[in-house]
Order: sequence, then structure tokens, then C-alpha cells
Amino acid sequence: MIEKNRNFDKILNQTLKYAKNIAKEFYFQEWGENPPKCPAFDGEVVNITREGWEHITHDEIKTKTDILGRLFVLERAKVLLETATVYTTRERETGRKKKYWIFEGVISDVRIKVVVRSIDDNPKHFLTVIKKGSVEKDIKKMVNKNSAVSRL
Repeated sequence: MIEKNRNFDKILNQTLKYAKNIAKEFYFQEWGENPPKCPAFDGEVVNITREGWEHITHDEIKTKTDILGRLFVLERAKVLLETATVYTTRERETGRKKKYWIFEGVISDVRIKVVVRSIDDNPKHFLTVIKKGSVEKDIKKMVNKNSAVSRL
């Protein structure tokens, strides 16, 4: 019988702690001190803020593995913002006017989504990145799907 109170997350917790330290240094020092100029916004700077960091690392809804995935693709998020020219937008009014710009792309074979936000027409800031999968995984799915169809 498996022990009820046994901690099975020791490796995950230590990996997350280590990844957060490295990612935090990248986020605030490397990226924050040299924020991306986004061609989709005619070269406007996308600010790197504590709010974006908190959104990635402290949301109680996210699992530890989801947070790890987001940390692992931070560098790709920077590249996407520095190169992307196409985005979709959403607006939300909750007492304050919030506008979101959503960028999606594949950077180094990893599919990601990056969200930039502005509140009450203030400067744009990075809000979050989401790892959506890999190109290799997508190809395998297509091959398996086509194989299944051909067997019918």
C-alpha cells in the first residue's frame, strides 16, 4: 500500500526552485533591462514587469509542471515578441479597460502563446507565456491520425 502522506514531489519541487532562480535572473536582468521592441507595435517597447513574473509563477490555478513549462519557454517568448508581426486582440472592461494582444508562434520547434496587456491605455507590458506543445509532437499526432484513417 502507498503511504498517504509521502512526498512524491521532491524532484519536481527542487527542479522548480532551481528553474525559478535561473528564469528570474533572465526575466529581470537580461530581459527586463533590455525589453523587446516589438515590430508588431512599430518598434514600441513591451515592458517587462513584476506583474508578468507573478502571473507566470504564483497563480494558484497553475500546476507546478505548468509553471515549469512557462519558465522553460521564457527565452522563446522574448524572441517571439522581437520578431512577430501578427497578433490577435481582445478587450475586457472590468471597471478598467484592459486590452490584450496575443501572439502565437513556433520558436525552436516549440509552439508558444505570448500575451501582452495594457490597462487603461497605459504602456504595454508582457503578461504571460504558455507552452502549447512541440512541432515534433504535432507531426506525430498527424501521422498517427492518418495511419488510423488509412486502416479503416
